[in-house]
Amino acid sequence: MGRRRKLDTHLPKRMYMRRGSYYFYHPETKKWHQLGRDIAAAFAAYGKLVGGQWSGHNLGEVIDRYRTEVLPLKRSAQTRSDQAKQLQRLKGVFGEMPADKITAQHCYRYLDGRSNHPVAARHEISLLGHVFAKAIRWGAASVNPVRTLERTPKGKRTRYVTDAEYDAVYALANVRMRIAMDLALLTGQRRGDLLTLTRTRLTDEGIVFHQSKTGAGVLVEWTDELRKITDRAKSLKPQVPGEYLLRKRNGRPYTARGFSAIWQRLMDKATKPGKNGEAPALAERFTFHDLRAKCASDKEGLEDAATLLGHANSQTTKSVYRRKMPRARPLR
Repeated sequence: MGRRRKLDTHLPKRMYMRRGSYYFYHPETKKWHQLGRDIAAAFAAYGKLVGGQWSGHNLGEVIDRYRTEVLPLKRSAQTRSDQAKQLQRLKGVFGEMPADKITAQHCYRYLDGRSNHPVAARHEISLLGHVFAKAIRWGAASVNPVRTLERTPKGKRTRYVTDAEYDAVYALANVRMRIAMDLALLTGQRRGDLLTLTRTRLTDEGIVFHQSKTGAGVLVEWTDELRKITDRAKSLKPQVPGEYLLRKRNGRPYTARGFSAIWQRLMDKATKPGKNGEAPALAERFTFHDLRAKCASDKEGLEDAATLLGHANSQTTKSVYRRKMPRARPLR
């Protein structure tokens, strides 16, 4: 029996992190195989090298199989990255336990232990439920303990960005962030779909978006204002490479993490009091994703808003994204 590893304990057998990249040590050829820097892609490559041989004797084995066979199939790169980290946390807690020894009490204990991060904990336990569904299919478990948990109601986000708040932040933003804000407000698309938007998606009729989260497509038709915004984006330097509409000063696209860091610095600037004690430009922070909700809220007509956001069901638009206070006339 081999020695218990002391490093990279979140990784499956014979997979290691070396110099910022993932590697697999083949026990027969005695060679190191580079799997890449992206953890989701690395797990997919690992799965091919091990030939799909999984013992399933504990949940850690099931999680490793999930990471190699299921995770790479997720559409969104951000989802793959987020869930890779969530699986790492879950394996650290449940990895050594046989799947059928994990009960609802263990799951509640996990949630209680992550009480400082309740939203993240809910996402992790939800993902654990998906892992167990696969474990049952693969014959590694017979019961899914997550299905028996008492459902905790999600807190509904109600933050609506007013025109005055939008303008205050816009005035402090740089040229590139202003274009991003304008595109988010006018099109209502997700941050990830805006960051990957290329010139090839600009057609004679409008902008074609293929939404990474749902796979749905939507053609956002041209208006004079939308054309002006895309013209501003196309004029950004450098022109070569100029494939991406939103691009850094070196022409490369923004990463989700890099863009988020810029946004957070902008929020810090907007909520910071002035030098002479003046009130900050913004009283309460908002997220870039809140601009998608502002678009849905300001768009006339629920069905039109749902179509613009790419929702198959307008109820999602109404319950999650329509945040403006409803107005009503009195009886007399």
